[in-house]
Amino acid sequence: MAGDDASDASDDAWRAHVREVGLGLFRALARDARELSASEDAETAEEAARNRVYRYYVPVYEEVVQRLRMHRRKAGTTREGRTPKPMVVGVSAPQGCGKTTLTRTIVDMIKATPKKFLDDSAADESGNVTAVTLSIDDFYLAYEDQAALGEANPGNAMLRYRGNAGTHDLALGSRSLQSLARINDSDGETSKFLAPRYDKLARDGRGDRKPQSEWESVSAPLDVVLLEGWMLGFEPIESDRARAINPDLVVVNERLKEYKAALWGPDNVAWWIIFKVDDPAWVYDWRLEAERKANGGLDDSQVKDFVDRFMPAYEAYLPGLYVDPPPESLVVVVDKHREVLMVHVSTALDSADDAMEA
Repeated sequence: MAGDDASDASDDAWRAHVREVGLGLFRALARDARELSASEDAETAEEAARNRVYRYYVPVYEEVVQRLRMHRRKAGTTREGRTPKPMVVGVSAPQGCGKTTLTRTIVDMIKATPKKFLDDSAADESGNVTAVTLSIDDFYLAYEDQAALGEANPGNAMLRYRGNAGTHDLALGSRSLQSLARINDSDGETSKFLAPRYDKLARDGRGDRKPQSEWESVSAPLDVVLLEGWMLGFEPIESDRARAINPDLVVVNERLKEYKAALWGPDNVAWWIIFKVDDPAWVYDWRLEAERKANGGLDDSQVKDFVDRFMPAYEAYLPGLYVDPPPESLVVVVDKHREVLMVHVSTALDSADDAMEA
């Protein structure tokens, strides 16, 4: 009975914590929404903020924490008392649909989570859960290397500029994930890590890797890594099919074969959040909106030209990702306005028994 009482108290404390975190996030979003809306739209804006928090952010946050608990229990049998290696969560979503906002928000929520809520072994641990975000964009080739790639493939529009498979430094990405996997080991040399960072506005909007002095310093202990990217989880298709979609895709498709082993195979990524959209063409509007908001270096025609280079990959790879996602992915279905329509855990998108309709 005493054990049951302790468990109930722990559950009550966790539920109270989730309510507190959700309420704080709602108040912040509602305040921002009211400031951006006309006075007559304030109530509508507040309701939208409430839906976003309680039908989107909070369910995703709770699922991430639950997965972290499972990760720690599984690792506890092999780590012999050491802090488990970080859990890497892959976040895959078309450009502009909200993955960066989600990862930033979820990381903030994770960082506000006391470690005592993770498992019995953490009950006496002080401090909060730790987390960091990495983007596949951080592994883009440096500007000079990207320029050389474009020159080596003069007729291939998909490799002319950053973005598609073949334009990333896979060695850098693989080393980064391996370093993060070892960051909680006991020796001092691996207890810190410099996370690469990429500046998309450099070189008149063509982008360049930031100097190492501007990379983010990450220290142990580290519990969660959110690895996000527009093409995470893509699987190569048959060469003939790639050629039928776009001849330029053949080389990109061949390069894609190296990505899973280097970046998002099961040895690296433990669990997935996948955004599903009905029409990848929405990316044109989303990218244009983001460029204007950031006062970026690309004009409207350049944005269209830029997004055009991604459309063959969306056509080739999104259907496979949606039909056969990584096991037990958390699927977030969004509409053209980035409103969340559904969140569900699934091994395939046509299996939505656990759907939570927004």
